[in-house]
Amino acid sequence: MKLFRLICSIVLSIVVLILAGCGATVTYETISLATLQPGGAVPPPTGEVVLTIEGKISQKNAGKTLQFDMATLESIGVVQYYVDDPLVKKNILYSGVILSQLLKVAGAAPDATALTIWALDNYSTDMKISDASKWPVLVATRADGAYIPIEKNGSLISVFPFNDFPEIDHLTYDNQWIGALAKITVK
Repeated sequence: MKLFRLICSIVLSIVVLILAGCGATVTYETISLATLQPGGAVPPPTGEVVLTIEGKISQKNAGKTLQFDMATLESIGVVQYYVDDPLVKKNILYSGVILSQLLKVAGAAPDATALTIWALDNYSTDMKISDASKWPVLVATRADGAYIPIEKNGSLISVFPFNDFPEIDHLTYDNQWIGALAKITVK
């Protein structure tokens, strides 16, 4: 297993170097590779449920929903990037799962076009799936290396890579930066 991880790390480093040499923007760093792949069964949570996905999805593990505990969510693969957080007004290193990959694992329907993202307090806002596919939007599980406590808008936050994509304007997307993210409805 150590040899496999070493080989994956070397291959990832080579890909990053090649992309950098081509002038491509590498906006995030991979922290852990995915062990849960699209099309694979998602096990039911054994720990505290941190995220529920419902709506137009093909994967389900709890009635009509797909539920994740933190370990299962992070098994989709964890990436990280720095971003100027518009709510706390400082640069933070966020780590988490790329939303578009999460939607693939959930089996989002090909005709789905929107998401409603819900906070623990039932605040909700809509997001276009095309935006989640265009940019590496995170479902962040950690801030500056530590899991995000509920009292600091955790345990999950939707994070947009404002620093790396100037076309992501704050007027449009700040309201989609949801702290205490708890549920996603695929429409």
